[in-house]
Amino acid sequence: MNHRIGRRLTLAIALGFGLGALPLAATAQPKGEPFRIALLLALSGPAAAYGADERAAIEAVAERTNASGGINGRPIELVVRDTKTNPTEAARLANQVILDDKVIAIIGATTGSETLAFADLAMRSKVPVFPMVGTQSVTDPKEAFSKWMFRMSVPIATDLPASRDRIVADGHKRVAIFSEEDAYGQQASGMFMQMAKDKRDLEVVEHASAPKAATDLTAQATKIRNAKPDAVFLATSSTGSAGALLRKLQEVGMNVPVYGMAGIVQKQIIKNGGKAAESLIAPALVNPDEAGPLTDLFDLLKNKGGVAGFGALLGANAMATVVQALKAGATDGPSLRDKVETMGPIKGFAAAPIRFSATDHDSWGKDTLIYVTVRDGKFKNLDAKK
Repeated sequence: MNHRIGRRLTLAIALGFGLGALPLAATAQPKGEPFRIALLLALSGPAAAYGADERAAIEAVAERTNASGGINGRPIELVVRDTKTNPTEAARLANQVILDDKVIAIIGATTGSETLAFADLAMRSKVPVFPMVGTQSVTDPKEAFSKWMFRMSVPIATDLPASRDRIVADGHKRVAIFSEEDAYGQQASGMFMQMAKDKRDLEVVEHASAPKAATDLTAQATKIRNAKPDAVFLATSSTGSAGALLRKLQEVGMNVPVYGMAGIVQKQIIKNGGKAAESLIAPALVNPDEAGPLTDLFDLLKNKGGVAGFGALLGANAMATVVQALKAGATDGPSLRDKVETMGPIKGFAAAPIRFSATDHDSWGKDTLIYVTVRDGKFKNLDAKK
């Protein structure tokens, strides 16, 4: 990986993101001791499409903040590291940025397995973490580290029921599940099957799985086809494996709707799935082809490559949360953690307010979701029900 990814990015130069009434030229540039924030993101590996979007959005918010004078004259400095979508690497880098770079917060990781790999270390070091993941166990109150985790994405417990409700509302009865073989996929598929058992309104006729990096899913697609489902549910946040499965389902003759979760609503899924992506229906935090209620996010990134998917929304909101806590008086990890719990609604970029508390480190609710499908190579918004 290019060494430039690993270096510190001091974002004290205004790049056209002026805030407030003062013109940018009249805004005093921050010169004090910087607040160092680590970004532990998947900039390579299977989740790189998400990590790139997260990084662009985080940097845009930091640049905008520094261009308006920083935090009481102190700039934000981002310490960017590439986790390579690898939990072992994520843990190593977390140790590095905490001990060597003395960061006061970590934004990341991009995947749940990576985040869990350094969760205990962050807790022991009293460094709050803002993971952009849906993996349920990241904020499980039974885990001591959950007190230092603030989820910057919709949890599985929110978007999975939304997807499942759509399957039922659309009249389907026999569902096959495909899951990725990581913490996210295991927890999502397990939750779906348990809900089917409890509610008795859906029959799970097959469950196939594969590693996140898998590209040849012929065996899985054939297994699903042979079970004769009338719908398929994707328990995955990987546009790679999801796109590969969509293509293979089409190749083996499947012609049923495929339902996903918010994590795969990325332009990359259309590229990876091709025409087969037209069968996809999913709840989403953002429609990358229609700004809708997220015009502030689209404006933020119009000169940063635009909005490719939900990674941009998660990154922007994560950085906005840290900035708001710092402006509220946080100066180090423990005080930042406390401010996030008590400062009220986050003035970020989501479709609905985000608010954390001492008992809720998930925050993102159903009102932050919309339903989308794919038509003619673009995402289109759907009504809540048919």
